[in-house]
Amino acid sequence: MIVAVLIFGAAILIYYKAVTNLSEQDEALLDDLLIDAKTISGSLMSMGYPYNWSKDNVVRIGISDDNRINETKLEQFSRIPYKDSRKLFGTIYDYYVFFRDRNNNIMPFNESLEGIGKPGVNSTNIQIIENPKKLVKVTRLVVKDLDIAKMVIYLWY
Repeated sequence: MIVAVLIFGAAILIYYKAVTNLSEQDEALLDDLLIDAKTISGSLMSMGYPYNWSKDNVVRIGISDDNRINETKLEQFSRIPYKDSRKLFGTIYDYYVFFRDRNNNIMPFNESLEGIGKPGVNSTNIQIIENPKKLVKVTRLVVKDLDIAKMVIYLWY
């Protein structure tokens, strides 16, 4: 009876230790996602490098000049291949960036492009298409088209 209780107790202890480790791993992954999302947000809110960069010579992607979205840089950002942009942002995670106006309506980049990021994804189908294990959202206030807008960044694993 004592041996059975010891084995049962050891099994319970191992189970709780494994569950606790999974939680710590999930928390670390979430922290990594949030750090990368904030880094991408900070990069986008910068002027980028070099100052008048294009998709061919960009070192750091930045689409803002004094917290105002520079439409030329935004257009250049939309032309950078997705895998290249992930490398430039320094992230291994998938991302999607788009804008919302004061009334929370999507502000498309152009006639055919709602946002920039992983191909096939948009602001409403990330959960369905990707089924992410972890998803973070960072929102920044910006000036776009002479009005206040929200830049929304989704990052997931």
